[in-house]
Amino acid sequence: MVQRKLESVILEMLKTFRIVAINGPRQSGKTTLQKKIAKAKNMKYYTFDDPDVFKTATSDPVGFTSYIAKENVAIDEVQMIPDIVPAIKMSADDENRKGMFLLTGSSDMFKNSKIKESLAGRMVSFNLFPLSYAEINNRDINVIDKLFSDDFNRFDIDFENIAKLDFVSAVVNGGYPEVYELPTKAKKAWFEFYIKARIGKDIASFENINLDKISDLDKLLRVLAGQISSLVNYKNIANHINIADKTVAKYIQILEALYIIKLVPPYSNNQLKRVVKSPKVHFIDTGLASFLLNTDVEGSMVRQNEFFGNLVESFVYSELIKHQSYTSVDVNIYHYRDQSQKEVDFVLESSGGDVVALEIKSGSSLKNEHFKGLLSLARTIHHKNFKGIVLYGGDKVLPYKIEEFQFWAIPLKVLV
Repeated sequence: MVQRKLESVILEMLKTFRIVAINGPRQSGKTTLQKKIAKAKNMKYYTFDDPDVFKTATSDPVGFTSYIAKENVAIDEVQMIPDIVPAIKMSADDENRKGMFLLTGSSDMFKNSKIKESLAGRMVSFNLFPLSYAEINNRDINVIDKLFSDDFNRFDIDFENIAKLDFVSAVVNGGYPEVYELPTKAKKAWFEFYIKARIGKDIASFENINLDKISDLDKLLRVLAGQISSLVNYKNIANHINIADKTVAKYIQILEALYIIKLVPPYSNNQLKRVVKSPKVHFIDTGLASFLLNTDVEGSMVRQNEFFGNLVESFVYSELIKHQSYTSVDVNIYHYRDQSQKEVDFVLESSGGDVVALEIKSGSSLKNEHFKGLLSLARTIHHKNFKGIVLYGGDKVLPYKIEEFQFWAIPLKVLV
């Protein structure tokens, strides 16, 4: 069993809060982690995937919750019964114990139109994404903490001993626990079923959508894969699949709430007034995106794949949000593009205002033009504690000085 980095965080939070929730995509390992923690904390486990438990809880949410809450409990797939949330709130208020409920959900429950109740003040929530490669390879590193540290450019890693094949495989295979090591044919079958299950079943329980609209969601998902790591243009997407742009926006919000895609907002502040306001779309897992794009490891190794550079960028994002879930540095993640088309793929800003800007280049060579977006951003926010870094396909950590600004090139292999 892979040790999840989030486990220690959840255990600590159960000492402080009445309700702790683990949200994330289906098959990301939530149930496995929940069961492990429940056993360690002597919590009774219930899952709404069990038809008998589901029927009982649906027929009388208040009575069911009041009965089980006499002891600390773990409830899996809580989003399946929206009416259970107010009952959990009542029990948490009545019993008022730390660590009463450990919940999991395969959607962001507070973006679910069927859930009206807030658990503010009673609950903390954490995202568990598919496996990070730090978890898969049992590496004791948090990349975000490292990038914000004083020794951000020093790594206890022999990058030259990490084969290019290993990195390409990580990008194409993604991190779903059940699938990243499967052979190609089995992997494709797994992702095909996963998409049907998520769109056909989970969306119906999340939002009131007619079954005849499910095909539109499937088309949208495939169009978004083709635009991975790009700015979202709702009107162009709507024209492509022949539905209203407002409907596209609504469906994208649903796919985001189900942890399939993620919209990264633009970075702006008082000094950054002339910036593009559109978000960029990334996939939570590049294995799923690679499947939708019919991209495999062999093809990405032996020929130039038109999507591979964008997949690498999205892979970096997926790894960043995994590390973000257990950082000691509180950060938000943005992208940057000004009206002259200078851009930076990711801008990480800490709560204290420090900035780490990342430009992603899958190639192994470096050019001055790779730093032009970082240079534009550095000139604009030069008063801040700023680091500009190109993550690239080479094997060496290298300094790169332009004007008065010191930039760095760091191998993408730091993520695997």
